[in-house]
Amino acid sequence: MSSSSGIKLAAVVPAAGTGSRMQSEQPKQFIEIQSQPILSHTLAAIQRAPQVQRVFVAVNPTAINLYPRWPEAVETVSGGESRAESVLMGLKEAARQGFSHALVHDAARPCLPLSVLLDVIEQGTLQDQGAIVALPVRDTLKRAQADSLTISSTVSRERLWQAQTPQVFAIKPLIAAINKMGVAHPGLTDEASAMEFAGYQPRLVMGSYKNIKVTFPEDIELVSYYLNEEINHS
Repeated sequence: MSSSSGIKLAAVVPAAGTGSRMQSEQPKQFIEIQSQPILSHTLAAIQRAPQVQRVFVAVNPTAINLYPRWPEAVETVSGGESRAESVLMGLKEAARQGFSHALVHDAARPCLPLSVLLDVIEQGTLQDQGAIVALPVRDTLKRAQADSLTISSTVSRERLWQAQTPQVFAIKPLIAAINKMGVAHPGLTDEASAMEFAGYQPRLVMGSYKNIKVTFPEDIELVSYYLNEEINHS
């Protein structure tokens, strides 16, 4: 991405979470797969895009020593109590350093395909609305009763998409949107949520089923398989 376009792209990776659902003694982004922390694989995936000039990782200060050697062009910032707070910390530092756009990606999505990454960067920087990676919902959805694990109704899948990351937006509007919605708002589950709240309509970019987020212990085996597949085909 040339400077003549007026676009300077940074990546922001919120990595201050504890990952409690992983039943692990350490945050899930620091669990090792193929002798490297999940976060290491994630950073490597992001940095394959030449447009990404710098990566800001928001981490809990007590966890910095879990990752002794940070890659080149990666800086750490202090993370917040929530994902939204951590993203905001990274965005503010990126803005301070003169970046115009940010690519926000989950720390625990290490299998991001390069083609998906390049597509969302292109779409997210070409238009004011920004863009996110997502997949059409393919399973039947059920709504449960409020007070029991019984089915209340079936939810139509028509026009429903499952949001993933990366999500790419101009930094200043995204900071304004997060502040407008409030980092503690229960509906602020990703960056697009804030942008929608502020009146934007981000573009959907087709994602990949390989781009899974490590959430539960059984996800480790699948991520390891995809990473090994990537190595064998590179």
